[in-house]
Amino acid sequence: MALIYFPKTMLLLLLGCTLSFAGHAKTAEESKTFINFAVQYYPPFIIEHAQEQGVLIDIFELFAAQYHYQPNYPVYPEKRSSVEIERGNVDVRMESEHWYRGTMQMCWSAPIYTIEDVFVTHKQAEQFDVNGLNEHLFLGRFGYTYPQLEPYFDSNLLQRKDYYSEFDILSVLAGGSDKSLAFSIVGEPTLRWLQLKYPVLKSTISVRGVSDVAPLQLQFGRTQRAKKLCDDFNHFYADFKKTEQFKQILLKYGL
Repeated sequence: MALIYFPKTMLLLLLGCTLSFAGHAKTAEESKTFINFAVQYYPPFIIEHAQEQGVLIDIFELFAAQYHYQPNYPVYPEKRSSVEIERGNVDVRMESEHWYRGTMQMCWSAPIYTIEDVFVTHKQAEQFDVNGLNEHLFLGRFGYTYPQLEPYFDSNLLQRKDYYSEFDILSVLAGGSDKSLAFSIVGEPTLRWLQLKYPVLKSTISVRGVSDVAPLQLQFGRTQRAKKLCDDFNHFYADFKKTEQFKQILLKYGL
């Protein structure tokens, strides 16, 4: 192999350029603010193990690049993420002011999408009557609150079994031994997304009415960093939600 000779002056020039480039790269990296975005999977807004990460992540990545944030996406159960954001270990998470049961004052994003929560049962279940819930079995998600049902849970008038995801809940509804009694409440966009991915859920699951309507938002923590993050995101989103790019993200996920 032939050796290539560089004059000393050229070597010094190349070395200087390399060090200069490395210095600029390091400066750019150091100028970014590192933040924790607590992830709870909720398709199509945050999607587990998929190339397409979801509506919220797509929007947040565009925001972070423009405002020089470096997001980290740790996965947390719902209840733990609500604790960690109050402790200051998490900067932002998916939530709704309507669903939030904490007592601390938090900063919130503007609504990103309006969620219709719907009652669902197996198609072969008997006629569903919201006034006779004590005769049924509710399949819920760990850490979630269901405002319309909380009085039943508090009075032990409704049995509840919890699962880790809407997919798990719908799978049990689709083929479980309790299909004549069991019901759940899921977001209509989530139901539609999962039924498109898993046709068996479309052929076995029926919607029995609307339970609640709430805005899906981002909730930001109480630290100074999180408050600035909240202000920056709301400033970004006020214009972004009017763009064609925002519409294309929604269409990409069937919304």
